[in-house]
Amino acid sequence: MNNPEGRTSRGGANGFALGAVLVVVGALLILAVGALLVTGIERGTARSFVDRQRAELAARAALEEVRGVLGKEAANDDFLVLQSALAAPVTAGREPAPYLFIARGKAAASGHSFRYVPLFSSSSSPADGPLAAPEVEPLTGAAEVERVDFQALPYQDKVRAAWLPVRDAKGGTVARYAYWVEDLQGRVDAKTAGNTKGAGGSHARVKHPFPAAGLNDQPVSQNEPPLDQIALYAVDPAATDADQKSLGKAVVRNRELLVSPDSVLAAGGIQPPLARDAAGRLTDPAARAAEENLVAGVRVYQEQPLVPFSEEIDPAVAGKPKLNLNKLVATGGSAAVDEMADFIRKALPDFEGRRGGFPDDYLKTLAAGAIDYADKDGSATMGNGYRGVDSYPWLSEIVLHIDFLGTTKVGSRDVLAWRFRLFAELWNMSNQPITNGRARLSYEVNLEPTPIGSSADSQPFDDRNLLLDPSRCQHNLTEIGGKFYGPEITNISLLPDEYRFYEFATVNYTFDYTPKYNSKGVQTGEEIDLEEEELEARGITLRWNDQAVHRIEAIVRDAYGVSNFMTNQPRTAAKAAIPGHSYGPYGFEINNMGDPRISPYLRTGRVSENAYPENISPNRRNIRRKSIYDLDPSNEKRRHYGRVLPSEWPDGGHDSATGRFLVTTNNSIVPTDVVSWPPASIPAPLAANAPQRISNLGRYYSATELGRVYDPVLWQPAYTDISGSPGSGAADTVTLLRLNAGTSAPKPMMPASRNAWPEVTMASVSSTDYGGGNTLRIGRPEHGRFNRPGERAAQLLDLFHTGIPGSEDAAKREGNVIEINGNVNVNTAGGDALRAMAAGMLEQDPELCRVTSWTHDTTGPFGPRTSKTQLGAPAIAKLADQVSEAIVLRRPYASPSELAAVLNKDGKAVFGNKDLYPDPDRIKWTDAAAEEVFARVYDASTVRSRNFRIWVVGQAVAGSTANPEVLAEYRRAYTVFADPGERLADGTIDPTKAQLRIIHENDF
Repeated sequence: MNNPEGRTSRGGANGFALGAVLVVVGALLILAVGALLVTGIERGTARSFVDRQRAELAARAALEEVRGVLGKEAANDDFLVLQSALAAPVTAGREPAPYLFIARGKAAASGHSFRYVPLFSSSSSPADGPLAAPEVEPLTGAAEVERVDFQALPYQDKVRAAWLPVRDAKGGTVARYAYWVEDLQGRVDAKTAGNTKGAGGSHARVKHPFPAAGLNDQPVSQNEPPLDQIALYAVDPAATDADQKSLGKAVVRNRELLVSPDSVLAAGGIQPPLARDAAGRLTDPAARAAEENLVAGVRVYQEQPLVPFSEEIDPAVAGKPKLNLNKLVATGGSAAVDEMADFIRKALPDFEGRRGGFPDDYLKTLAAGAIDYADKDGSATMGNGYRGVDSYPWLSEIVLHIDFLGTTKVGSRDVLAWRFRLFAELWNMSNQPITNGRARLSYEVNLEPTPIGSSADSQPFDDRNLLLDPSRCQHNLTEIGGKFYGPEITNISLLPDEYRFYEFATVNYTFDYTPKYNSKGVQTGEEIDLEEEELEARGITLRWNDQAVHRIEAIVRDAYGVSNFMTNQPRTAAKAAIPGHSYGPYGFEINNMGDPRISPYLRTGRVSENAYPENISPNRRNIRRKSIYDLDPSNEKRRHYGRVLPSEWPDGGHDSATGRFLVTTNNSIVPTDVVSWPPASIPAPLAANAPQRISNLGRYYSATELGRVYDPVLWQPAYTDISGSPGSGAADTVTLLRLNAGTSAPKPMMPASRNAWPEVTMASVSSTDYGGGNTLRIGRPEHGRFNRPGERAAQLLDLFHTGIPGSEDAAKREGNVIEINGNVNVNTAGGDALRAMAAGMLEQDPELCRVTSWTHDTTGPFGPRTSKTQLGAPAIAKLADQVSEAIVLRRPYASPSELAAVLNKDGKAVFGNKDLYPDPDRIKWTDAAAEEVFARVYDASTVRSRNFRIWVVGQAVAGSTANPEVLAEYRRAYTVFADPGERLADGTIDPTKAQLRIIHENDF
């Protein structure tokens, strides 16, 4: 028999704690003496009284044993409560009764193992091992005389439990007892779940923009429990989102009646008589749903959130306290970034395997993004090797406008006169408005005038000596940190998802040249090119509110020269580029999705040219029309690099409007020309279309909000050329182009998927050229390459918590404990309870839509035609059954984070998986909507319990152990709360304060 850590042996002389033995034996002695002294009472009646009291005391001893077990095993915050079942039913055709176990993890260098403590009377304990549901049969006694079958819950099979003896001083058995423990947190708490905040008193899920999909958006109070979002109505099998029936509304209305575990029927308005079928279940569907899935009387408690003993976690960190995200946000700066990144590195040593070709500090970049997501400012958290993403603008398009003004005289000098004007479009990619910001743009131009003859000077335009020489260069630049910046533009305000062009710098040049004359003495025109050596291509930096927030390492303004400037013919030209989109020389471009957030990290690629003005789209979403998008805008083999469509990004999203285009070849137009591109022609931007969701609320409400943190995924995508033949995602794209071409004219390449950028698969290789469009995947299918222990983004939930986020007290939000108030144990919950946690229409994406036609509307949206739609949690026949069935199938769990990766019986992910909905390719949603159902379930979950009902049977017996005579029997059910008591300052339990409280008791 396995007896880990010296636990009291089952089946020995004493089946419970020594104190309980002494109490029982002493009580029996007192009863016997008292009975003999009673006069005037018939001796048989006195003996019956003694037997009855002996049976009652045996039952009390059972309660004391459970008290001892919970007092030891639940005086901590790392225990799990899970369940198993008999291999064969006691009674055929009955719903099996669940058997609870406390599982206690321990870490070792080789990994984790668990020991198991049965929460039912047993003759032995399971062996230590990995987390699993232990077998029950070996524990309940081999022979019939060693066990008892008794009815606990009427709608379940009988409970089978081992008899545990109470022996007298001579070793004789004078009584015996058995017990079985029911987990009350495996049901929905009718006192806290559900609300009537919707139309007509219906249940309503919290809506965008509140960032925590599973939590009440009101400050926590007695009337505003945090988990009133649990869809109480969904336990009724007849309920739908459209018709929620009456059960949920009645329970919310009658909550004052919820005084005991069995009072939910009264609160639900269910009146007797209550008929049952042959299996013991109530025949009325609503009554059955209430009885089997709802509970009342569970107590609220606090818990210190600990890192779980799970496969993914380094053993050195398992069981240690999690970090509080709200405390990290309050700390801010490098201290918070270092602490967060170091903790991830220590707990998940394989997590950095996600970085691919990322050139900076990957973990610190994620940590800075996590701080910036929630802090109240719009500034980037920055340091050596990392930069966060906040509600500041990004460079969307860049234009260098070049005016050759012709020849002139400056004193005795013959000069060529040039004017360079630097423009850039800022894109507020966040869902937060930007107000009164200040911006500067660096001027790092490396074009050189190269004469066809040899009469003109050839000097770099950005040569420091040149910029400091007023005789040859006049400008409005200021040197900051070794770079020259244009004048500061102030009072910049941008709505969420708004684009706006600004002029950032003007530089005038006067270059000496020697004019040439023909035989008639007339000055001749000479051709001059402007060239930029590719190896000397310069970058550009955006300073926002004195921070260098966006850097593009290299922009090739002209790999082959800006030619045909004639000295006697003034002329205009312009060079344009789209950061995050297309890189490299013409014909060998590396085509990305147009996400400027990735451009600071694409160190080996250079932003390639974009035809001006035909292919720019000032003050609107970027569309490259000339010879690209207009060729085939909506065909399945379309050239994705013709436009920026966030709906095709790995995150998904929506495509902002583009307004009316002015198609022209007049390059004298500048992008800030409000006559050519009037803002009135552009539909108002929508916050819901912004690709980057930022909270800026100063707090995290849920750790699942980490799924909004920008993830710079730099991995080579799998490609297919436009003729449909497959490409190899493991090869260099330029090589692919050349191999597929067979000639000097390579074929354009595109992602193989029609509707989304490719996933990172096990075949993908790291890249310094590709990336963008990703946030951490927490609650939707993980990239295949990262979907393994130690690398899943959802495992960050095992490291961080949010305190009591709904509290208005900062000390509670940033403290060491969380509050368990209505959380459901996903290791023991029934399918109906799990369904209620998930059910409801998606509310985190107000622009959720469905494609109605793949033929693009080229007069406005420049993308697929869509219409708004509604989606709920994925269902089979009833609400959210896909989720509940998958959760039950994959139990037990060491942590609720493991739910993110659960698969259904067909091997498909259930959270955030479009494939579980009709016409999945046509669904257009944001990552917040994809992750919404998981956030609901995670925040309503726990993997342990402190609220139980203990069913005990005590018997007074006589005779041999093999064939005892039952003299009396006593049965009692106790509703109990394993109260952790007042905690120490660091959040840990003080064992002297923990106790088992009896809340309610009754005979059965």
